[in-house]
Amino acid sequence: MALEENSLEDRLIKISTRDSNKSLMVSPDKIYIFPVPKTTFQFLENIWQSFTNKMVSLVDFNDDPIFNFSIFEVIDQDEMKIVATATHFKLKEIAERRRIPGIEEYIKKSRPIHLGDPRNESAGFIRKSIIDFNKGLRPEVIFVNLKEEEVHPEKKVLLSETMNHAIGIPLFVNENPIGILWGITKDPIPEDKIRPLTLQLYSLFDVIEFVVAKEMESGNDHYIAQKNIEKADTVSNSRNLFYTTTKDQKEPVTSIIFKSHQYNIEYRMDASFIIPTTDGYAVSLKSFTPEKLNNTGKNLLLIPGFFCRRSVMDKLAKELALKYGYRVFLMDMRGRSRQTMPKHGRKEGWTVDNYIQDDFPEILRWIRWHYPSERTVVLGHSMGGMIPRFYVSSYEKIKELKEEFNLPQPEEYIAGIVSITSPNYISLKSNFIGLDTLKRGFSLLPHKMISDMILSMASFSMQATIQTIDLKKFFKLILNLHSSLRSFSYNIGTKVLTIKDFVGYKEITPPEWYFLMEDVFCEESVSVIMQFFQSQISNERSFWSNDGRINYTENFLNNFNMPIYSVVGTVDKIVPEESLTELKDLKSENKVITYYEQGHLGIIFHGETVRKICKGIDEWIQGLK
Repeated sequence: MALEENSLEDRLIKISTRDSNKSLMVSPDKIYIFPVPKTTFQFLENIWQSFTNKMVSLVDFNDDPIFNFSIFEVIDQDEMKIVATATHFKLKEIAERRRIPGIEEYIKKSRPIHLGDPRNESAGFIRKSIIDFNKGLRPEVIFVNLKEEEVHPEKKVLLSETMNHAIGIPLFVNENPIGILWGITKDPIPEDKIRPLTLQLYSLFDVIEFVVAKEMESGNDHYIAQKNIEKADTVSNSRNLFYTTTKDQKEPVTSIIFKSHQYNIEYRMDASFIIPTTDGYAVSLKSFTPEKLNNTGKNLLLIPGFFCRRSVMDKLAKELALKYGYRVFLMDMRGRSRQTMPKHGRKEGWTVDNYIQDDFPEILRWIRWHYPSERTVVLGHSMGGMIPRFYVSSYEKIKELKEEFNLPQPEEYIAGIVSITSPNYISLKSNFIGLDTLKRGFSLLPHKMISDMILSMASFSMQATIQTIDLKKFFKLILNLHSSLRSFSYNIGTKVLTIKDFVGYKEITPPEWYFLMEDVFCEESVSVIMQFFQSQISNERSFWSNDGRINYTENFLNNFNMPIYSVVGTVDKIVPEESLTELKDLKSENKVITYYEQGHLGIIFHGETVRKICKGIDEWIQGLK
C-alpha cells in the first residue's frame, strides 16, 4: 500500500516535459523492468551493504532510531532477491569487523522471486516507480503492514515476530531502477512522523542515485561511494551543487545549498578549504552558513579532539548554525586527509605543538582575512579545547621561541573559548590497580624503551614516510599495558581504560558507534601519542611541549584570563571531573562551568545534551564583547 498523502512537491525532481495525457498512459502492470546493467550491478555488489547500514541508522528529529531492521532487494536479471541486510543492534559488531552469522543466515534463507510472479509485490512497486520517475517525480514511499497485507510466501517465512511494518523506497541509478530499500519496524510509524521520514527517504534516494552514478563515472571508487552514502545528511535535501573558487587555493571548493527538514531553513555547506601551514602540511576547513546570520558579529571555529575527524562535531555545528544563526567552521588538523599531508619528500611526523603553534594560528589568520570585521569564538572538544587555551596562555613564550612576532594576537582575534571535556593534563580514570606503581616504573625506564613500545603500534597507511598509530592498537596496548612490563615482575591485574570508556558507550547508540568507528576515528602521529602518554605517566600533573621548553598546563593556570565556557562530563573517564577543579580558579572574569552526566564522546553525541549545551553557549556568546 503506497502512502497517498505523499506530496508531489516533495517528490518532484525536476519540471517534467514528458507528462502525457492520462488516457494515453500505459498501465503499470504492462511496464517492462530491464535488468540492471552488468557494470552497474558489479559496482553495486561492493556497496549495497552501505544502503542498509544507512537505512537502519536513520533517526528522527528527537534522535530516536526509526528502523530496527533493513533489507535491500536488488533487480538481478529477471528476478528480485535480498542481497544485503542490517539491524540496529548489529552495527556495533559490523564496525568492529565481527562475523555476524544471524545476518548471513537471513540472506541464505531468502530466495529470488521472478519479476513476472504476480505475487511479487516489489516488482509492482518498481513498475509504478518507473512511471513516476518518467514524470519527473521521485518514487512514492511504500508503507506495508506485514501482518495484515499479502506478502509473498518466500518473504513471509523470513519475518520474525517483531517485523510488523515495512517502509520502502525504490532506488534508481542513471534513470534505471536497481531495486527497493526497505526499513522494518515492530510498531507503525506515528502519523506526525510520516512526512519527516518521507523527506529523509527522498534525500537518501537522491544521495544514492548521485553518489553511485558519480563514482561509477569517475573511477569506480567503492570505498568513497560507501562512505559518502553512510555519512550523508538525510535530514536535509540538497538544492544546488556548485564548485566554487577561492582566491587563495587552486582546487575548487564544493559548495552545496541544502534545505534542512529539521530546522526548516536553507543553508550552505562549503568543503574543503585547504590552508597550508608548515613543512608541507595543511589544515582543512568546512563551513555551515545559514540563510540568515545572527547579529553577534561572531564566527565559530570547532576543533575536534584526539584521534577524531571534524565529523564528530557535526551535531554541535548544525545546531549552532541552523538554530542560532552562526557561521560555523569545522577544522580537520594536519594528517586527517591526503589533502593535509605533504605531497613530496620525506617528512617527520607531527606533535601537539604543531597543532597549537602552527595550524591554529594559521586558521585564525585565514578566518580574519576572509571576515575582517568579525571575531572568532573557538569551540574545542577534548584535545581540541586544549589547543586554543594553550595557545592563548603560552602566546608570549611561543612567540619568543619561534621568533615569529606576527603571530595572531589572541585578544584581537579570539572573542572567547568554549572548552568541552578538555583536560589541563592527561589523567585517565580507571580501576587499574597499581597505576602509581606503573608511573614510578615508567619513570625508571629509558625514554627510548617507552618510545619503542609506542612505535610498535605504528601504521603507515596514510603515507609510507609518516608514522601514525591505529586507534584500536593504541587502546589494546593500554588495556594490556602490564604485559609489556613482565620483566619488571609487576603483578598488576584487572583492567585498564577501554575503548568503551573512550566513546562513552552507554550514551551512544549502535548506529553512532558504527559512525564513529567507520568515519570519525582516524590515525594519529606517533609523536602526539608520545606527548599524551608522557603526560599520563608523569607525576607532575602537567602537559609539556615535545621539546620540554613549555609547560602548557602551568601557563594555562597562571596566565589565562580570556572569557571561557567550560563543559564538564561528570561520568567522563578520559577527562575526569576531579582533574578539572582548577577551572574555577582561572583569572578570567567571564568564566562559566557547566556539568552534564555524560561520557567523553557521549557528551557531543547525545541529542538532548547537545541541544542544552548549544543553548548555553549561545546565551554566553550574546554577552561577549
